[in-house]
Amino acid sequence: MIYDVVSEMSIEAIICPRLLAEVERALRKPYFRELIDDQEIAEAVSIIRDAGTMLDNPVDPQAVLRDPTDDYLVALAQEAGAEAIVTSDRDLLDHVDLTPPAIDARKACKLLTLTD
Repeated sequence: MIYDVVSEMSIEAIICPRLLAEVERALRKPYFRELIDDQEIAEAVSIIRDAGTMLDNPVDPQAVLRDPTDDYLVALAQEAGAEAIVTSDRDLLDHVDLTPPAIDARKACKLLTLTD
C-alpha cells in the first residue's frame, strides 16, 4: 500500500545505498527466504531503488540512538528534510523527541489516509 503511494509520487521515499543493502540483507534472512526467491528479492530491491530518491550514505552521523548502527537513518532523514521515519525498529520508535519522529507503517498509512 505504501509502495503504491510512493510509486505514484504522492510521497517521497528517501533511501541511500546503505539502507538499500540493509533491506536486501533482511529479505535474505531465513524467514523471508521461505517466502520469496532470489529473483523476487532482486525485483523488490529494484522497485525500492526506482521508487525512492537516492541520497549518499550519511558520513559520521551524530550519536542519537541506543543502537549506533541506526544513527545513519536519523541523519539521512534530517538531511532530506523528511517529515517522518517509517520503521518497525523499536529503537527508533521508542526514542522520545526524535527529529523527525519515527512512526510505524500503520500510523503512516493512517496519516496518508490509506486506512481508517
